[in-house]
Amino acid sequence: MTDQQIVSNLIIGDHRTIKDFFFVRCKPMLIYIGQYFCQQKHTPEELIGEFYEFLSDDNWHKLRIFKYTCSLNSYVTIIASRYFLHKRDKELLPLDENIALVKNLQNDSNGEAFFMEDLNKIIRRLQPFDRFLVQRILIDGEKPGDILDEAKVLMAKDENLSTDAKTDTQFAGYVYTRYNRVRKGLQKQMVAIGYGK
Repeated sequence: MTDQQIVSNLIIGDHRTIKDFFFVRCKPMLIYIGQYFCQQKHTPEELIGEFYEFLSDDNWHKLRIFKYTCSLNSYVTIIASRYFLHKRDKELLPLDENIALVKNLQNDSNGEAFFMEDLNKIIRRLQPFDRFLVQRILIDGEKPGDILDEAKVLMAKDENLSTDAKTDTQFAGYVYTRYNRVRKGLQKQMVAIGYGK
């Protein structure tokens, strides 16, 4: 399905598209961003459900204004970053300060921009293969098994990479294990610069 088809199906409330988009395609990204900002206070299902409620609010207004100048996943990643940043800030402040902060943040997207800028700086420093894994699995929400052919091509082009995998199943295991290691390293680096504290 194209991004336009997914948006159209979400807006009309197609149950299968909603389930696939939030609980399969975007699940790793939403859990990753949600747990950075909200630490371990919420289950993955709570974070995803809460973000679904937010995005579907006002008859899916945020999707209706999407201009398709970037991928849908990138757009939703930015919205999720802003949402969970606001959520964290509201939980940290007393009620009267919350009101002032929310009014201020509605006119200022610096927090979200800084988060994405910091995340992109770290991603740019990764090896090309690891960058590919983060982009395709974490940001685009694809399953490791769906990107094996591209991963093999990238690995063949990089003389520094090698694996003892002899079957597709073994190679899928290698990709999944490597992705998890990169994701954990990314998380540690984000925590080190002040996110998720």
